Amino acid sequence: MEERRNSRICEECNASVLDEQRYCHNCGTYLSGEAVTINIFNNAALRRVFIFYFIYLFICLVVKHGTWFNTYDELFWVEIVLAVITLRFVLLNRREMRRVLRFRKFRWYRLFGVIVIAFLASALVSFSVREVNVTFFNTDISYYDAYKMYSYPIPIMLYSIALTPAIFEEMAFRGVMYNYCASFLDERLVVAVTAFLFAIMHLSLISLVWLIPFGFFIGHLRRRYRTIWYGVVFHFSFNFTACMIDLYRHDMWGF
Repeated sequence: MEERRNSRICEECNASVLDEQRYCHNCGTYLSGEAVTINIFNNAALRRVFIFYFIYLFICLVVKHGTWFNTYDELFWVEIVLAVITLRFVLLNRREMRRVLRFRKFRWYRLFGVIVIAFLASALVSFSVREVNVTFFNTDISYYDAYKMYSYPIPIMLYSIALTPAIFEEMAFRGVMYNYCASFLDERLVVAVTAFLFAIMHLSLISLVWLIPFGFFIGHLRRRYRTIWYGVVFHFSFNFTACMIDLYRHDMWGF
């Protein structure tokens, strides 16, 4: 059951704001002098952000530094666990999630623009990262190598790298975490917070260079259009393009 929250009126624009909010979500006026000090003990939204992110980060750390997840046979179940956890928090936050799961202000030209930007950004990142890896670390990481042992490596690769992260990571970061943080932070700050949390979760120092702008852009789409679906499309298109580039290097476009 959703807990009831006390609200008040912003003196600048007369918008209704929650007692714990430090900024007006409508006009951005600083309300700290009137706001209730929040912490994980007196704010359910902050507690849920902390718990959700801790679980997510813990699982990612175990996968990265453990010795039990050397093949996709094991990683598949990790994806299922993360998806179930995400859906559980979606249900806890279902009232706000219903709003952002609608495809608001849909325009075909806007969707096409998001896909084009994702394609160009992914191509730039893919070629840049490969050059850095080859030049400085004398290695060339391939997505396809981790899946080529399976009977249908390309569909599994696209499912694991493009489809699943696009849906469930966006539900997690631009859905659940964004909604919880927006209940006590200015929304512009929420875009930044979720971008950094998203980037850190990937546990790759060099990837922060592009993951942080990636998170900011998707957060901007979420804030501007009040839906996660443009972000899902961008996320999927970005990862799908990276997969296609990797397959091209393996001369696999003939499938």
